[in-house]
Amino acid sequence: MTAHLPHPFRLYPAQPPYLPVLISSPHSGTFLPTEVRARMACGEDALRVLDDGPVHLLFLAARSCGAAMLAATHRRAYVDLNRDPREIDPVLLDERPVDADLRISLRVRAGLGVVPSRLGSRPLYRRPLGMAEIAGRLERVYLPYHRELERRLRSLRQRFGVAVLLDIHSMPASASRVDRQLVDVALGDCHGRAADRGLAARAIDTLRDAGLLAIRNRPFAGGHITESYGRPAEGVHALQLELRRDLFMDEASHRPHSGAEALAPVLARLLANLADAALATVRPDRILGPVA
Repeated sequence: MTAHLPHPFRLYPAQPPYLPVLISSPHSGTFLPTEVRARMACGEDALRVLDDGPVHLLFLAARSCGAAMLAATHRRAYVDLNRDPREIDPVLLDERPVDADLRISLRVRAGLGVVPSRLGSRPLYRRPLGMAEIAGRLERVYLPYHRELERRLRSLRQRFGVAVLLDIHSMPASASRVDRQLVDVALGDCHGRAADRGLAARAIDTLRDAGLLAIRNRPFAGGHITESYGRPAEGVHALQLELRRDLFMDEASHRPHSGAEALAPVLARLLANLADAALATVRPDRILGPVA
């Protein structure tokens, strides 16, 4: 493997006054090892379809608002941080281990497992990777990212009695239509399982007040991160935010345009309103004590 791999994630620490909000950007990474690229059966244009582009840049001001952000460094084509680690397409394995606990979900069947295997009918790799290669990617990048997510959410929950995880993504305009309308923002709470309904409603209202067409759970209701970390009964709420790409960047090149500057203050208000709504749900018995 490459001798100098980047850190498995980039941390943007919050600045006071702090909010009980953590931002996760699992698909904005840009690094792909040279030897991995050499094994791929498709070019840059095809790979870019998997990436969310620099969506995390829209939230850089979140640091001064009091919310920390965790952002991927590696591209989704290397490992998808928003998948169950068992979601492995058997086509990537030269030999399926006898004791392998694979989860052949609809996402895997579409080629979009924890290591993407194809785009439509187009394979991403020239030949199988093998279980050892996939396990290495999980160990080097996937697991450190998720350990940090869990640690920081636990810390926020301990400090404030509540924690909100905002998992940010971008969606192509071609996948953004609902009832023939072009949606600006899809907010997913796994149909109410991952967050208090009041938080989701406050988020939708904030986005609509800014003139954005925001819809809940359509066309996306939430992925693995939202499903796994949203535990509203325990005071941990998770929301997936999908922004339409052409609102802030060129879809072909993934270069930000002037729309990014206009969105940034809207998203800062969103974070503040989510924090207010979350703190309003706190009961005294949810506060565990000071953070170490």
